[in-house]
Amino acid sequence: KINLCGAFLKEVIQQCKDVLDDDAITEIIKSCNVIKNDKVQQSKRKVKGQAQKSKKVDKVAKKKALDIHNDVFGDNDDYDAYDDMGGAYEDDFF
Repeated sequence: KINLCGAFLKEVIQQCKDVLDDDAITEIIKSCNVIKNDKVQQSKRKVKGQAQKSKKVDKVAKKKALDIHNDVFGDNDDYDAYDDMGGAYEDDFF
């Protein structure tokens, strides 16, 4: 669609170049610049929105993976005190 539309507009302008005056050409250029600026702004908004959504999905996926890990292997945070005591014992006597 984009290629056909671009080709059509280009052909129309080429065919009308003898009829169009400087003011008309200036208005066409202004209109095209406004459209271009709108497209750039939309793409920036889309990129920002997608980045925020992907962060939310990553947080949800990470939480889900952590829950599955804790269900399968247990919560290792309960044994951190025992690990510290064992490490201190090894350091003192070995």
